[in-house]
Amino acid sequence: MAETGPGGRRPVSAAVRIWRVLLVAAGAAGIGYGIAGVLDEPPYVDRWGVVRWVVGGLLVHDLGFAIVVFGVGWLAMRTFPGRGPAPWVRRTLLGGLAVGTAATLITLPALVRPWPPPNPSVVPLDYGRNLAIVWGVVAAVTGAVIVVRKWLADRAT
Repeated sequence: MAETGPGGRRPVSAAVRIWRVLLVAAGAAGIGYGIAGVLDEPPYVDRWGVVRWVVGGLLVHDLGFAIVVFGVGWLAMRTFPGRGPAPWVRRTLLGGLAVGTAATLITLPALVRPWPPPNPSVVPLDYGRNLAIVWGVVAAVTGAVIVVRKWLADRAT
């Protein structure tokens, strides 16, 4: 039986299955590399600090990032059904939102740190400006994907 996409609507191609396997394998390899790096460090590494950091990251993801993205996604897909942008446009916008939110969460510790830092080499960059640039790039790429996909669809008809 062929694997189906979300909601069982259409079969998933072999290429999509291959990409999924490759991405999961790359993620698992990255996790394994990180765990090996922590275990291989000298004994002065604060392992409980690492545990707190990992658990904190999971909590921030599950209680912050995931709720925001799923909440906005639910609103975007359920508000005004049959009207507004096509579902693929809304999904593309949600992908951009997910990338931007992830960048914000990654940058958050540097943004909330007291300024100026006691040691200027600890936080040497302007993280607020750089985050604004990342959001601008994400918005531009998301918009470009929508425009190009719409152009290709119009050209095909």
